[in-house]
This record gives sequence, structure tokens and C-alpha cells, in this order.
Amino acid sequence: MPKTVDHDARRAEIVRAVWRLIARDGIEGASMRRMAEELGYANGALSGYFPHKRAILAASFRHVYTATNERYDVDRRRGLRGMTALRAFLMQVFPLDEERLLEARIAIPFMEHAAHDAGMRELYVELMAGWKDELATLLREAIEDRDLDADIDIEITVTHLIGVSQGIQATGVLSPDDATPERLEALIDLLLRSLR
Repeated sequence: MPKTVDHDARRAEIVRAVWRLIARDGIEGASMRRMAEELGYANGALSGYFPHKRAILAASFRHVYTATNERYDVDRRRGLRGMTALRAFLMQVFPLDEERLLEARIAIPFMEHAAHDAGMRELYVELMAGWKDELATLLREAIEDRDLDADIDIEITVTHLIGVSQGIQATGVLSPDDATPERLEALIDLLLRSLR
């Protein structure tokens, strides 16, 4: 009887291996052959799950976005809103632990790659649109809760929050001594105070 393979689980396994490879060697080092080696597969075995490297890179970045959202959704389901939920969101994006630092190690090279690849840029825009919508919702809640002035420019503030978050991810990857958990939490609090 043929062995049953859980294709979704196998794809997730491949994505996690690609994360490790990109974190260690960068996107340039993540060839299909190297990805297969990382997993202990024969060369060409990945094509049954992903047609090409680009598809694996896209799945890897989408998984970073999804993992962040899933952690944040736990906080949101606890009833957090407005500024408290915004702090929780930033805590999930900033590289405060090994998992979130690994995610930053994937996100930073992906953004550089997307700058030169229209399809990857479309994926980036699609995923960031979800974050922009959520951040705008949180800012509107903070206005309703009277934690922010009603005349705040929500669109500009959202752009600012995303830009700062991505800059902090880069700092975590490139200058870890400047990105200790204590310092990152202090930066989150400073950022939130600056909005008031």
C-alpha cells in the first residue's frame, strides 16, 4: 500500500527549511538544489510541491506574514483594542525573540528581492494591505477611546508605523546589540507615545 503523504505538512516543512537556509545564506544561496539538500531530498524532489524557487520564496514570505498575524490574533481575541492592541501588534513584528528575528531575516531579503521582481512586489503590496487595514482600524479605535487626537492623519501614521517596524527588523538583523528585547520594548513605548 503506498505511503500517504500530507502535502500541506510537507510544504510547511519545506518553508521552514527555506527559512533556515535564507537566514543563514541569504536568498542568493537558496537555490533549488541547496533547498533539497537542506531537507535531505534528492535534487528535483521539491518540484512536486513547488514548481520553482520563486514559488517557494513567495510561500516563505507569506508564511512570515501569517505567523505574525496568528500570534497577534491571539491578543486581539482577548479583547485588546486601540492603543493596547497596537502595542500587541508591534510586539509581534519587532524581533523580540529568536522566532521573530528569524522572520525578520526572511522579510528583509524578501523586500530587497521584491524591489527587482514585479510579481514579488505585488505579493508584498497584497500582504501589507492587510497590515495597513488593521493598523488603520486600531488607530480609529484609539481615537474612539480618546487615546489619540481625532485630527491624526491615519494614512500617514500607518505608513510611519510600517516603515519604523521594517527599520527595526533590519536593525535586529544587522545590529543585534542595538536590538535587545528591553531596548525594543522601550522603542515600542516611545513610538506609541510619539503618536499622542
